[in-house]
Amino acid sequence: MAEALRHPNDNGMVSLSNCGRARRVRFSPTVTISVQAVLEQMVAECNALGQALNSLSAKLEKLEKHLEETDHRVAALETQLMSTQGCVVKHSTLMRQLAEGCVVADHRLETLENHVRARNLRVTGVPAAVRDANLIPFLENLVPATLDLNGKEAPICIESAHRLPASSAQESRGSTVLVTLSDLRHRERILKASWASWTTEFQGRKVSFFPDLSPATYARRKLFIGLKQQFQMVGAQAYVLYPAKLKVVHQEKTYIFKDHKPATQLLDRIRQERMTMTLIRNRLGLLILGVLVTFVLYLLLPAIQHERFTSSIDVPKPRAMEEKMKKGQDLGNSTILTGKVLQNPSVFFREAIPIYREKVPTTKGGLEVIFLHGQSFTSKTWEELGTLALLSESGYRVIAIDLPGYGDSPRSKAVETTQGRVAFLQQVLKELGLHKPVLISSSMSGRYSIPFLMANGEQLKGFVPIAPVGTKDFTIQQFQQVKTPTLIIYGEHDTGLGVQSLQNLQLIPKSKVAKLPAAGHACYLDQPQEFHRALLNFLDELKGL
Repeated sequence: MAEALRHPNDNGMVSLSNCGRARRVRFSPTVTISVQAVLEQMVAECNALGQALNSLSAKLEKLEKHLEETDHRVAALETQLMSTQGCVVKHSTLMRQLAEGCVVADHRLETLENHVRARNLRVTGVPAAVRDANLIPFLENLVPATLDLNGKEAPICIESAHRLPASSAQESRGSTVLVTLSDLRHRERILKASWASWTTEFQGRKVSFFPDLSPATYARRKLFIGLKQQFQMVGAQAYVLYPAKLKVVHQEKTYIFKDHKPATQLLDRIRQERMTMTLIRNRLGLLILGVLVTFVLYLLLPAIQHERFTSSIDVPKPRAMEEKMKKGQDLGNSTILTGKVLQNPSVFFREAIPIYREKVPTTKGGLEVIFLHGQSFTSKTWEELGTLALLSESGYRVIAIDLPGYGDSPRSKAVETTQGRVAFLQQVLKELGLHKPVLISSSMSGRYSIPFLMANGEQLKGFVPIAPVGTKDFTIQQFQQVKTPTLIIYGEHDTGLGVQSLQNLQLIPKSKVAKLPAAGHACYLDQPQEFHRALLNFLDELKGL
């Protein structure tokens, strides 16, 4: 077989090599032409294949360049993305700082606005008949006369005064006047005197004095007043500080809030704690009740079997209880009964009743005691303090009421005047069946007790004022004419209303003073043992009169 095929010659000869031996073969012209065409075709195809390979190589080089460019673009986009994320973080930080700055700016703006209003004062109840041109002379006479500021201090000087817009309903009660004083100290004198006197009247019309605060401060103060009442309902001590702060004392910890959100969170936490404790107490009470029922059934089972289930089973009282009942001793237990008297509106009251009242005298020495409460409290205060139970177990008939607008007693227009409050207290004593009771009155309730003492002092067996308001509304001669035995109680640290009321009440001929050490305005809460001791000693003295 041929190993090599050479190009044919012009004469049609072809050289062949076979096993190392060459020989020449002659083909016909037709074969020669066909072979030559095949060879040329193969050469052409090889050239086309070479060109295709060259084109493919060029395209591969171009694709490689495109891939390198794409890698560069991806790297640039990653760098740009990282830069954008950094900008976002930076802008978020700036926005947070801007929000904090807005809060600080709002606070400074509010502080600045309150500073601008520092010499301003709002006076409500100014008669509409007073013309605008006569407002300043009218107010310069009204303020000293109403608040008793005609002393040796500098006179009140008003720089400007103008009426504020009001509705028709408000105009019937008098208009509100915005007053600008010439001296900041004058405003402090007026507000201090107004708060000490609680209520002021001028020519038979109620007049009130308020600081002029910014709208934001006033809104926050109003919100804190509502939170204060809610804190007091859950057993915490709460106070609204001037101009708009909330002070809360809970579990011997003191909190000062400038914003309502953390105060609301504390309130929710206290409520949750109370709910948990209530649930635990309820479960513990049920457990103890189950144990007691089981024990009683265990004691009574032999007696029931012995009686053969007759219809006349008589379960005797425990031996220790029988011995106390025979000796006439007080069992040391009482219960609180609640109810309402009067109508339209009704008055809610609490009365402490001994459990074994049929064996205990109704009252001790015929004495009856009625308690009035302060502005931040209700009749529940005297129950929680243990005062009602203590006096009941001591043999006195003791009652505490909720004044109109407090606790469970609705508001009443009948007590808006002094005469109305005297008539109200007179009707309450009649409805409760109290004859010459001992009247105990603290703080705000002096609006009721002091006028009643002056008008109907002979209807009281005794009077126990605890830093009451309203003492400055009566003269020295009126106090000296009071014949009712009086025990004046006040706290050592109550240098405001306590000392002021003491100066007037000491004019009563049959008066004595009990100063409770280390106690504030609500001295009975700060020193309950000292308060109860002084009260029981006074009641014992009244028994012999």
